[in-house]
Amino acid sequence: MKQASITQENVEILPAKAQKQFLELKFGMFVHYGINTFHGVEISQGDLPLQSFNAESVDTDQWCMTARNSGMKYIVIIAKSVDGFCNWPSKYSNYTVQYTPFKTDILAELVNSANKYGLKVGFSYSLWDNHIFSKALMDEVYNEYILNQVYELLTEYGPLVELWFDGFWHRQDFGWKAESGFAVSPEQFIQTWRREGAFRWKWDYLYATCKSLQPDCLIFNNPTRLFRGLPLLPVDGRAAEKGEDLESNNNIWKWLGKDVFLPLQIETTLSQKGKDAYVDGNWYWHQSDNSIAKKWKIRNWRKNAEKLGANLVLNVGPMVNGRLRPEDEKVLLRFETN
Repeated sequence: MKQASITQENVEILPAKAQKQFLELKFGMFVHYGINTFHGVEISQGDLPLQSFNAESVDTDQWCMTARNSGMKYIVIIAKSVDGFCNWPSKYSNYTVQYTPFKTDILAELVNSANKYGLKVGFSYSLWDNHIFSKALMDEVYNEYILNQVYELLTEYGPLVELWFDGFWHRQDFGWKAESGFAVSPEQFIQTWRREGAFRWKWDYLYATCKSLQPDCLIFNNPTRLFRGLPLLPVDGRAAEKGEDLESNNNIWKWLGKDVFLPLQIETTLSQKGKDAYVDGNWYWHQSDNSIAKKWKIRNWRKNAEKLGANLVLNVGPMVNGRLRPEDEKVLLRFETN
């Protein structure tokens, strides 16, 4: 009897082991803390004075204990934001926590605390760097800088559950601005990323390097809130900044002619009243911002993420003293127990 051939059309596309384990975490904390914290800004130009980072301590134990007691299973911290400030003593930059009065490696502190409280750890890394980048800097030199820093992050801090990249748009002129009318569909957005963004960032090589160093670390690349949940391929998962109100989720996407499973992570912030480009909530701490998402709203966010089969990470912006805002700690701790 002739055996029927098996095609991809009749095979269920399932998550890989690392993706399945990631989805089992379900709920996490995002932490925005850095030199911007000491100036009350969301994005700076990479020129804030290092002496201004004058925290006496950074209470990563408090962050992780609050996360654990709120039912969270992992914590993601900004390793480097768009401003270029590094929360670890990178050998490839002079704009790091090492050269501040604080001096301490914040990533190492967080990893130690996370291990103590049973949390997985992820890092966020901005591809763009306002501190060192200039139009005169050759792409090859800049891409090598990124590779060197990513190597540090993936070899010096133990296993990571995710590496969340940001800032791709700074080297992609076309196809990502919704108002441009150029990218009018998800397919066109992904195509323009492949033609320009992925090419300029040497993204395929960067992705392959990450996977060679930590095969189980899921790679995300933030497509901005304009294209929440769309994959900047190749990736292992999809980011949805401010995607707490998404109504649908498609985990199956085409890559290299095959269907692949790409889980969704929704990122949102507990702050609800920001300004300028972040009017719907700040990510870093601002002294004037005491706004906080209501408990019922957070519950709805979790229910929606669960319905979509997605993970949810809630952002907190620790204060200059290195501790969570009292309102963040209060709502999170009450949230799980009431």
